[in-house]
Amino acid sequence: MVDAPIGPAAGRLREFLGDRWGDMDEVPSAGRAVEVEATATGFAPVGGVRPHDAARPRFLAQLELGARADPQMQAVADRLHRWLDVPVALVTLIGPDRHWFPGVTGLPESWVGSRSAPPRQLFCPHVVTTSEPLIVSDARGHPLLQGSPAVDELGVVAYAAMPLTDEAGTVLGALCAIDSAPREWTAAHLDLLRGLAETCSTELRLRLSRFSAREERRHRDDLEKRLQGSFDRSQALLSASEAFSDTVTVEDVRQRVSDLVKTELRPSYVGLAVLDDDGRLHRIRDTRRPRGVEDTGPWPAFDLLTAAPTATAVRQRRIVVYGDRAGFDVDHPEPARRLIRDLELHAIVAVPLVHVGGSLGALTLGWGAPRRLEPVELLTITTLAGYTAQALDRARRLQHRDSAAHLLQRAMLTTLPDEPGLTMYARYQPADSREDVGGDWYDAVPLPDPGHPDCRLLAVSVGDVIGHALHAATVMGQVRSMLRQAAWDHPGEPPSHTLRAFELAADGIGLPAMGTALLTHLHRGADGQWAMTWTNAGHPPPVLLPPDGEARLLDGHDLLFGFPGLATSSRRDHHHGLEPGSTLFLYTDGLVEHRGSDLDEGTDRLLRLLTENRDLAPHELVDLAVDTLAADSLDDVVAFAVHFPDLVPATTSRLR
Repeated sequence: MVDAPIGPAAGRLREFLGDRWGDMDEVPSAGRAVEVEATATGFAPVGGVRPHDAARPRFLAQLELGARADPQMQAVADRLHRWLDVPVALVTLIGPDRHWFPGVTGLPESWVGSRSAPPRQLFCPHVVTTSEPLIVSDARGHPLLQGSPAVDELGVVAYAAMPLTDEAGTVLGALCAIDSAPREWTAAHLDLLRGLAETCSTELRLRLSRFSAREERRHRDDLEKRLQGSFDRSQALLSASEAFSDTVTVEDVRQRVSDLVKTELRPSYVGLAVLDDDGRLHRIRDTRRPRGVEDTGPWPAFDLLTAAPTATAVRQRRIVVYGDRAGFDVDHPEPARRLIRDLELHAIVAVPLVHVGGSLGALTLGWGAPRRLEPVELLTITTLAGYTAQALDRARRLQHRDSAAHLLQRAMLTTLPDEPGLTMYARYQPADSREDVGGDWYDAVPLPDPGHPDCRLLAVSVGDVIGHALHAATVMGQVRSMLRQAAWDHPGEPPSHTLRAFELAADGIGLPAMGTALLTHLHRGADGQWAMTWTNAGHPPPVLLPPDGEARLLDGHDLLFGFPGLATSSRRDHHHGLEPGSTLFLYTDGLVEHRGSDLDEGTDRLLRLLTENRDLAPHELVDLAVDTLAADSLDDVVAFAVHFPDLVPATTSRLR
């Protein structure tokens, strides 16, 4: 910046702008100084720019740039601030009654926050009126500017601005460099300012072009709606909609794409390429392979820069159409031409698969003979690609949701403790294998027993929250955690007290949890003998499988949990000794209750199966029961087996 004394006007600008004269980047080497004479207008002339016209307000509305920051415009202002070493740099758009600053450097926070000013505050209207740059070394002596509020009130002294224009020359605003002291603008400075203004204008023109493109797409969509009456097209769309209506996985979509060969388009080749997170395309469906390529395993992935119609369609987000090999050969290198010949294709169309979240991949159709595709056919193909994109997007969203549900369910399923002498195994099977979540649970956790410090106490539970899928799983997780907390808060109390404490807490906090539960305390006395005490809240009764003899139910249950207003009596506890070598089998109703069959029949089948296979280890017994009795269950299933050892001397080892 040119050294100059700080006069009253400069002081006012410093006060207005704040103390912002910190170290700045080096300015590129400057050329000779350029003296700009004050003419009748005070402007340096430029050619080829049309004057301001009434189209500017409409273009400014299309740019959607108002009184808010814009990254590209701000980058231009920052570079101007550094390269010309000026305290203030502005990208200014001129509206009907306000200046807007989408890019600004050096203004105080009060101005940065509003990013706008009345036209009288700066000199930009002169640039818009004349469509020419305004280069002023000292505005205080300029015949047109010396009385401006920008000089008298804000202390603007040196000023250099270049117009920002659209392709037709309409001035949309100005790129401004402002100094608080007199300054001779060098040729290098003006070249930098002009280059940055051209960059800024190019960005504005691109945005106007994008707006026009969006308008064109809107008009195209209107045209598509008017062509809905075409019979052949409607038949093709109906086939596609039916093919993709029930797809929920990417594999489903892959299988349905092959049905497109049956439409009225009758392509001899159908390919589907999906874009991965690394920007590479994977072919997941091809109805024809090149000669010499085995029809096993996936094709290798390929980059978006590959010279292929599929990559071009995704990269440029447009339909790529070739009616014959001659046109294709002109635009593609030899490897791509060889691939088309190996596939025995002449005509080819690649359509990008675009959805709300962005590009998903591309659909490619090919024909074994030259083919001139009519606009209505291209419209049909585009719509088919839209169905494919919707199906792929739905499959990806479901996959993401299911992955989250799987993680949630696995996080809430208990890792069974390692209790010396006991063998435990549990299995959960959801009602919907794709969601893999539900409201059933199992749990096992060691508890303190203050009254019997030399004994062992293990709390075991199974339960079933009413409902399915993710909501039931989230409620189930809260129920299981609250039952654990209640057990720890009431050491030495029986299971009925734990369940009652949970119900009171759930009712108090408004947790909408209802269902069945079986809570069991497994005790091992000082003599090594195990016994169980349990309470049953409307749950299927546990099964005790002795080492010799038949499996039998341990009856006795009370009301389901979650209905405190219906309770007419206190919950009960039941007690039973456990013979060494016996197995306790707990389960949820999905194992024994099936549509079209009686619950008692299902329970009898379970008892017979356990009796006939009493010698199996817990994991074998559980898997056999689930695979045999619940292979097609429409409900969630939990099976949990605990095997008690032969009588051994008591041990004081702790749970790991």
